Amino acid sequence: MRHISAILTAIVLFITASCDNGADCNINNVAYNRIQLYSAIADGDTIVSGKYSYPDTLTVKLVVNGNDSIIVNRLVGASELQLPICFTQECDTLVFEYSGADNDTLYIEHTNIPYFVSSDCGMAMYHHLTGLRHTHSLIDSAAIKEAFINYDWNENIKLYIIE
Repeated sequence: MRHISAILTAIVLFITASCDNGADCNINNVAYNRIQLYSAIADGDTIVSGKYSYPDTLTVKLVVNGNDSIIVNRLVGASELQLPICFTQECDTLVFEYSGADNDTLYIEHTNIPYFVSSDCGMAMYHHLTGLRHTHSLIDSAAIKEAFINYDWNENIKLYIIE
């Protein structure tokens, strides 16, 4: 009886192990937009900038089809953000809610680039930034540093915050 149960266990383990197709798929197949915050300090007619950490509470909402979703909730000391890009539209609307200041809205225009990974893993979505617009409560200016968004860790957008 022991031999039969040992043989059945070995067969089950062998069958289970042989079901792995070896595909190394990325479970989280979202390419994130990396935004670095910089200070924007006026020194006469020039803007002096350096990396910046927003000292108070920051909440960021993504607005899609009139509905907003909180993607950053009450972050303190934010100096950089990793935010998803919507692959169903070509302009993302991000609302920055500050403590003690009016909200800002950042519009990120992009094209979506489908990328075939493999037949086992399916498709991934990359993005190419094409433009930025924003309101001016605390955002002084914004610039695209690296327009192509994929799975790397490059900084994509420089966001200059008024101190």
